[in-house]
Amino acid sequence: MRYLGNKTKLVPFLLETVDRFQETPGVACDPFAGTASVSAALKEKGWQVHAGDLMASSYALQVARVQLDAHPRYPASLLPAAARNGKREIGYRALLEGLAELDDPRHGFISEHYTSDGAAGREHGRMYFSPENGRKIDRVRTRIERWTRGSSHSEAAAQLLIATLIEAADRVANTTGVYASFVKTMQPNALRPLELRPIEPTRRRKDAAACSAFRGPAARLLQSIGPVDLVYLDPPYNGRQYPAYYHIPELLALGWATPPEIRGKTGLIPDEAQRSDWCRKHRAPDALREVLEAADGRHILFSYNDEGHLDRAAIEGALRERGLPDTYEFHARPYRRYRSDANGPQRSYLRDDVREHLHYVRCA
Repeated sequence: MRYLGNKTKLVPFLLETVDRFQETPGVACDPFAGTASVSAALKEKGWQVHAGDLMASSYALQVARVQLDAHPRYPASLLPAAARNGKREIGYRALLEGLAELDDPRHGFISEHYTSDGAAGREHGRMYFSPENGRKIDRVRTRIERWTRGSSHSEAAAQLLIATLIEAADRVANTTGVYASFVKTMQPNALRPLELRPIEPTRRRKDAAACSAFRGPAARLLQSIGPVDLVYLDPPYNGRQYPAYYHIPELLALGWATPPEIRGKTGLIPDEAQRSDWCRKHRAPDALREVLEAADGRHILFSYNDEGHLDRAAIEGALRERGLPDTYEFHARPYRRYRSDANGPQRSYLRDDVREHLHYVRCA
């Protein structure tokens, strides 16, 4: 999934840094997990990882990539009766194939509000998805919703399906990578049919303990987990609030059993509870202090962009105060900037390359 701040390309650099202070895998907490790329990489290396994030869409990806160790099985009742072939249970891949064949010409929430085929979509000129893909997204998400209303559904299995749909929708979204706006003409990717591709959970080593996923504030996760070997902190660094930039993946994660009130040209959903103090320059210093007070880790690794609200000296000072001052280290790595749009009258990027700053301190 295209995601601001995604660390996939920086994973080797991060793992090299972790290996400098602890070669043997232990227990890690990643409370700003995002797409869970770092959490999954740590799990693959043998770490027991507790991942978390404020976003419901992130939680689905965490469950799919970090908490689960293998694909679960599903009740065949998720498919129409004619497609069950007398089976009571089916595998994940077989279910995706069946869900792809669901057919219903009626409008659902996505096709009504986020395609040009729906009355609300036409009123605001919204073109997030083609009408065909909007209806397909509705059919799959509605099927998941009906199943999860029952008492016997598996939360992890449901989240895997939601994560699969989020990634499928993102591949055909008529955007430049974020959902703060849509493209005014249909791009080639948006005209391709929705495809539910399987997500492979990260394998857990035999000697490693089970990993977990969490949705909520970083400090709350850190407090609930308690002492760990590594606390990896990768908070938002500028004013872009993720609930606004990813409101449609969030809508797919939350569902619309109770339809939310949407607003504006882009169809934003209520998001005040998910807005982060890290994205408010005057509140970021307090957010840093709060999370460091809650972090009970032998090692703390703080990842931050060089264009963030907090300057390098402020972060270094806070980490030296939190841990053993003489153990503080600083590492940096340049990488290609993520661009969701080109330079223009409303935006001009200062440079193509930015630097990821890694601040480290040992606490015990």
